Amino acid sequence: MSDQHTFRPKHLTLAIALALGCAEFTNAQDLSAHTELPAPADAKEVPRVESKRDLRGVFQAFIENNSTVPKEIDSPENVVKGTDADDLIVVKNGGSFKDRAEGGKGTNVIHLDASDGGELGDTRNFAGLFSSQGSWTLTSKSDFKEGVAVLNDGILTNNGKILGRAIAVGQLINNGEIRGGVDVEEGGTFAGAGTVGSLNVHGQVNVNRLHGAPTVRGNLSLSKTGVLAYEINPDGQGETIKVGGTASLGGSTLKIVTMPGDYPQSSQHTLIEAKKIEGEFGEVLNDLAFMDPKLEYTKKNVGLTYTRNDVPFESLATSDNGREFAKNITEPQPIPEAEVPSDSVSSGIADTSAAAETSDPAPLPAVAADASDNTQQPSPIADISGAAPKPSTTANASATDQKPPTTTNAAIDALLASNKQTASLALEQLAGSSNANLAKATLSSVDPVSGSMLSAMRQLGNTHGSGNLRDRKNAPRVAAGSEDNGRVWLQALGHGGKLDRDVSPLQHSTKGLLLGADWSIDEEWRLGVMGGKSQTQMDSRELEGNLDSWHLGAYALRQNGPMSLRLGATYSSHDGNTARRVAFTGFSDRPKGSYDASTQQAFAEVGYNLGRANISIEPFASLGYQRYQRDGYTEKGGAAALKVQDQAQSNMNSTVGLRLAKVDTLDNGMRLTPRFSAGWKHTYGDVYTHTRQRLVTGGSNYNVYGVELDRNSLLVDAGLDLGVSANHTVGVGLNGEIGSDSRNHGVMGQWRMAF
Repeated sequence: MSDQHTFRPKHLTLAIALALGCAEFTNAQDLSAHTELPAPADAKEVPRVESKRDLRGVFQAFIENNSTVPKEIDSPENVVKGTDADDLIVVKNGGSFKDRAEGGKGTNVIHLDASDGGELGDTRNFAGLFSSQGSWTLTSKSDFKEGVAVLNDGILTNNGKILGRAIAVGQLINNGEIRGGVDVEEGGTFAGAGTVGSLNVHGQVNVNRLHGAPTVRGNLSLSKTGVLAYEINPDGQGETIKVGGTASLGGSTLKIVTMPGDYPQSSQHTLIEAKKIEGEFGEVLNDLAFMDPKLEYTKKNVGLTYTRNDVPFESLATSDNGREFAKNITEPQPIPEAEVPSDSVSSGIADTSAAAETSDPAPLPAVAADASDNTQQPSPIADISGAAPKPSTTANASATDQKPPTTTNAAIDALLASNKQTASLALEQLAGSSNANLAKATLSSVDPVSGSMLSAMRQLGNTHGSGNLRDRKNAPRVAAGSEDNGRVWLQALGHGGKLDRDVSPLQHSTKGLLLGADWSIDEEWRLGVMGGKSQTQMDSRELEGNLDSWHLGAYALRQNGPMSLRLGATYSSHDGNTARRVAFTGFSDRPKGSYDASTQQAFAEVGYNLGRANISIEPFASLGYQRYQRDGYTEKGGAAALKVQDQAQSNMNSTVGLRLAKVDTLDNGMRLTPRFSAGWKHTYGDVYTHTRQRLVTGGSNYNVYGVELDRNSLLVDAGLDLGVSANHTVGVGLNGEIGSDSRNHGVMGQWRMAF
C-alpha cells in the first residue's frame, strides 16, 4: 500500500528531494503554467511522488497552489525581492537581475525558462530551482536547500554551492559543490570537477580534461543504462573519479573517448578510486582502430591499459596503394604494460563520517529563512564554494614518470591513435599515391608542344595534285605567305586537364609560349626549329605542385604532290616542386619535394590530300613515341616525408584520322580558313604508371600506382585562321583529348609571318 503524507503548501518542493533515487521519469519537457495537468484534489494533502518521479507534477502542484505568488521577469532588474508568501520567480528571455534575488519569508522557487540563458548570481532564501531551457550559470554561494532540477532542454553550470540535491534530465555541469546527492536520469548528462554528496547514474557522466572528474563524498552508483564517457589523452594522463564510499558499476557501459595525438603503445589510466569497488562494466566502447582497452579491477581501483591489438594496418586500407604502404610500415616494438595502481592508493577523501558509506549525505542543519547572514553552518563536509576543486593527479604520477618512449616516426604513432573512421584516410594520405601521377601529368603538359609543330606544318597544307609547293594558289598553304621564303611563327599555349579515375583527381593546367621558324631547302623539303617555355600547375586534394619546363624541337616537312610527310622531335627539361597535404587524428605534415625530369617526343605523320580547289580533305596516320625520366628525390618535412626513387617510362602510340580545311577569300583580300580534324589514338605496351618509394623513417620500399595512360582516346581539333596580308596570318584553335582515364583540353593562339 502506497504511503500518504501531508505537506504544508510551502513544503511542496521537498518532493524534489523525495523523488530522487526511485523509478523512471515521465515526460518532463513542458513546464508552462498553462500545461493542463490535474491539480491535487486537496492542495494540503499531496500523495508522494516517489513511485512516479514526475517533476512536472511536483512543479505543477506548486504552481497551482493557492498560496503560490508567480512573478515573471522579462527585463533587467537590479534587485528581485519576493513577498511573505510562496514565490515563484519565472525568468523569461530578456530577464536578469544584476545584484541579488531575495525570496522573502515563504517557500520560494526559481524557474529558468529563457532560451537565451544567462547567469544567476546572488540568490537567497530559495528552496528549489527548475531549469527548463537555455544555458545558465549558477554562482549562488549557499542556497536551494531542497535542490535543483535540470529538465530536458536545460543546461545548468554550477560554480557555487547548492545546499540540497540535484537531478539531471538535461545537462548539469558541477564545478562547485552540491551538498546532496545527484541523480542523472536516462537522456541526462553530468560533468564537472566539483564535489557531490552521492552520484546515481542512469544517463551519462562525462569525464574529460575540459571538465575534470567529480569527487563523490558518498557512494557512486552506475545502473545498467548508465554510461561513463571517459576521455583518454595521448600523454598517458587522465582524470580520476574519487569516491569516498562504494563505487557500484552495475554492468554499465564504459565509453572510451580518444583525443588526437601520438599514443604510446601501452599507457595506464586510473578511472575510479573508491573505498570499495563493486561489480564491473558490462560493455566497453572503443573507437581506436589499432589499440584496445584492457580493464583491471582491484578492491579499490578501476584501471585501464591501452595496448596494440592484432588488427593489421592493411585491413583498413581502401586501395591497393594504401595496402602496399600499410604492409611496409615498421611497427614499434611492444612495450611492457604499465602496472595497475595498487589498492593502497588513497582516494583523497577522508572517511570522517558514515555518510561515505551511504548514497545520501549526512542530514543538513536547518537554514534560516533570512539568509543575509553568510556565516557558514557547521558541516562535516568542507566548503568549496570559492572555486572548483582541481582534479587530483596523484594517481597518474607514476604513469607520467614511466611513460613509454614513442616510436621513431610520429606519423605511425598518430596512425596507431586513429579511429576506425579516420584510419583509412590516414593510410591513403601517408601512402603518397599522388607521386605516381607526376609522370602522366608531365606527359600531358608536353603534348601541346609536338601538337604545335604539327599545326605549323599542317598550315603549309598540301595541294591537290600539284607536284610541288609552287603551284598552290587557293589551298590553305596560301594563307601562310610566300612559299619561296622562310617563315616565323609564334604560338601561345593554354592547356588543362584532369586525371579523373584517381580517388583524388589530379588537375593540371599549362601556359606557355613557343617560337618557331622554318625554311624551304628545295621544292619538296622544308626544315624548321622550335623553342619555348611553359609552366604547369598541379592540384589535388592531397598534392599541389608546379612544373617549369623548357622545350627544344626540330621538324621537317616533305611535300610530294598530294602526299605529305611530317617528322618532328622535341626535348623538354622540367624542374618540379610538390607539396603534399597530410592531416589526420591530430597529426599534420606538409612534405615538400623538388626534382628534375625530362621528356622526349618523336613523331612521323603521313597525310594524303583528296581535296579540290580551295577545299582540303586529308586522311592521315601517325606514329608517336614518348619517354619520361625523373630523378629520385627525398621530401623535406616531418614524419610523413617520403624517399621517392627515380622513374622512367616510355610508350608508343598511333593515330589515324581525317582533317578538313577550306580557304575563303574575302572581298578585302583577306583569306579566312576554318579547319577541323578528328582522330583515334591508340597506346601500345604497358599503360600503368607507378613509382617506388618509402617513408624516410620507419618503413620499407613499396610501389604506388597512378592513373593509367589511356589505351584509346579521341582527339579533336577545330580552328580558324585569318590571312591578314600576304605575309601575316593569325589563328586560334581549340583541341581536346577524351580518354577513359583522363580529359585534356587546350586553346592555342598562333601568329605567322613569312619572309
